[in-house]
Amino acid sequence: MEFLYDFAGVTLPAAADAMVWRGDAALGVLVGAFLWLVGASLASFSGLVADRLPGIMGLDDADGRGLCHPPSTCDGCRSRIPPIALIPVIGWILYRGRCGHCGSRVSPVYPAVEAAAGTASVLIPPLVGDPASALAALALLWSGVLLAWCDIRHHLLPESVTVPLLFAGLLWTPFEPDPWMRSAGAAAAALLIWLSFAVVSRIRGVEAFSGGDVALAAAGGAWLGLGGTSAFLVAACAIFAAYSIPARARGITWMPMGPAIALAAVGCAIAPVW
Repeated sequence: MEFLYDFAGVTLPAAADAMVWRGDAALGVLVGAFLWLVGASLASFSGLVADRLPGIMGLDDADGRGLCHPPSTCDGCRSRIPPIALIPVIGWILYRGRCGHCGSRVSPVYPAVEAAAGTASVLIPPLVGDPASALAALALLWSGVLLAWCDIRHHLLPESVTVPLLFAGLLWTPFEPDPWMRSAGAAAAALLIWLSFAVVSRIRGVEAFSGGDVALAAAGGAWLGLGGTSAFLVAACAIFAAYSIPARARGITWMPMGPAIALAAVGCAIAPVW
C-alpha cells in the first residue's frame, strides 16, 4: 500500500496500481496544494461569473459589468476589493468575513464553496486513479461548480458552457470509449429529463421546462455513456429531492435542478456503479 497525499500526518491511501502521481511526501503535498488552489480559485471565479452573468450575457442593460472589467468591488460601499482579499478562503479569513472599508458582512457561502471545490479537487485523483479519468472528473467538477452557481443565482444554465460540455463528451471521454454509446447516453438522458418536465407540467398545469437542464443532462449522458445514464439520472433525482422537498416544506415553490445534475455527473464519474 502506498500513499498519494500526506497532510499533517493524515494520509489518504491509494493502491499502488491506482496512483496518479508518485513521489515523496513533499511532492504529494505540493501536488495537493496546487490542486486545492486551482479548484478553489475556479470556484471563486465561478462566483464572479455568476454574479455578473446578466451583464455578460446582455440580459440586463443596466448591468455594464463584463467578465474582466470593472474590478471586483464591495456590494455595500462599492470600494475596490484589495487583491489579498480575493485569495480563496484565506482572504475571507484575513478580513474576518467583512469588507475592509465599510465592514459589510461577506457571506460565508463563498469561502465554503471555494473550500469544498478545492478539497474535492484534491480527493478526486486518488479516488479515480487513472490520470485521464481524473482529469475528466476534474473538468466535470469545475464546470459543474460554475453551472451550479449560475443556476442558483439566476435560474439559468448558459449554453456557452453546457453545449461545449456536451460536444466534448460526445467527442471523447475516458468513461465510455464507444462513440455510439456516448451519443445514445446523451440522447437518453435528454429525453428522460424532457419527459419528466412534460409530466410535471401536465400534472401541475405550469410551464416546467428548462432547456438548460436538458442540455446539462445530455452532457452528463455523453460523458458517462449509455451504461452510466440510468445511475446518473437516479442520482440526480435523489439529490434534487434531498434539497427541493425541504425547500417546498418551507414554502419555496421552485428550486434549480442544475446543481443536482452537475453533482450527480461528478459522483458517477468518480464512483461508477455500472
